[in-house]
Amino acid sequence: SMTQVVPRHLFQGVDEIQPGMKFHAEAEHGVNVVMVIEVKGDQVHLDANHELAGETLHFDVVVKDIRDATAEEIEHGHAHGPDGHHHH
Repeated sequence: SMTQVVPRHLFQGVDEIQPGMKFHAEAEHGVNVVMVIEVKGDQVHLDANHELAGETLHFDVVVKDIRDATAEEIEHGHAHGPDGHHHH
């Protein structure tokens, strides 16, 4: 779970904070959307989980092509995109 409690003063310029409100928050790996789940005094309880976290998702897919793995993909243990290998 990606929930945390932060001080109210971090929401500069926001007059009223209510449960259900969403904000963009800077995180280690970019910007995350966080949702207010509770406000208690000067503390704001946030949930940074994706809104579909915990949901069962169903996908209908069509496999359009199959190819052999490259030597590099076998060495790395995963497929690479059309532009080659990218580190994440």
